[in-house]
Amino acid sequence: MRGIGKTTLAQLLFNTHSVEDHFDPRMWVCVSDNFDVKRISRQIIESATKEESISNSASMDLVQSRLQSLLNGKRYLLVLDDVWSEDDEKWDELKTLLSGGAKGSKILVTTRSEKVAWIMGTLPPLKLKGLSEDHCWMLFRERAFRVSGADENPNLVAYRKEIAKKCRGVPLAAKTLGSLMCFKRSEGEWLSIMESDTWNSPYGFDHK
Repeated sequence: MRGIGKTTLAQLLFNTHSVEDHFDPRMWVCVSDNFDVKRISRQIIESATKEESISNSASMDLVQSRLQSLLNGKRYLLVLDDVWSEDDEKWDELKTLLSGGAKGSKILVTTRSEKVAWIMGTLPPLKLKGLSEDHCWMLFRERAFRVSGADENPNLVAYRKEIAKKCRGVPLAAKTLGSLMCFKRSEGEWLSIMESDTWNSPYGFDHK
């Protein structure tokens, strides 16, 4: 689901001390809908070295050689964030380039597509569930009342259940809706936003 927290969870794992101590190098690449093996390979190199940049005009042989020299024999962690491509041949091509790492190397993929998860994964995918209404309210309240702090308007808090339903368990929806409400202090303003068609599918949260 869009906005459910896949990237946020991956970032938390990526930046924990135990992970930092266990893997070297650690690399992060945002893939999106353009699964171009050469581009992704270049970005992996840049993420691993933190400084090196390979020209777009560099040959695939050069990119492949540099990537393999960086990863061979090392226990690395690679995050491929927001993968859309369901082309298993492209994944096989990239996987071959990444095969030289030491035992224990890991590749973590985030995706909205269950098919992508099964194509790329060697373990069953972890499906994130939506937040409870209480947790949605906590996130919303943090944004909506950050200006007035604890002085929450009791009339506005009365909309709590309706707000939680609007969020549909999606953390990003709770934060986005809370930010919209932050400087709105009249019941009329809150009702106007809450009744907007935008929130029929939160944030445009189309759940795709």
